[in-house]
Amino acid sequence: MKLVHSVLLAAISLSTLACGGGEYVKKMEEFATSACACKDTACVTKVSQEQADWLSKNADKAAKLSSGDAEKVAASGTKMAECVTKIATGG
Repeated sequence: MKLVHSVLLAAISLSTLACGGGEYVKKMEEFATSACACKDTACVTKVSQEQADWLSKNADKAAKLSSGDAEKVAASGTKMAECVTKIATGG
């Protein structure tokens, strides 16, 4: 359950950011796709950690997103959170 809360917090945080460009959006979509492909919590934990590490290294880009890109990042965060929740709850 702690993992679900962490991912949901990250998704919510991402939805409030206005960031920098296509690369950022693409990477967030890749994290969501990877998390949704997971079959167990070990996998989503790994993807979530990779995402956290990437976000930490690319925090400066977050302030440069257009509103359209920020919406795409938020949608990816929501998708990822839904998949992680489903896996974490055995759904």
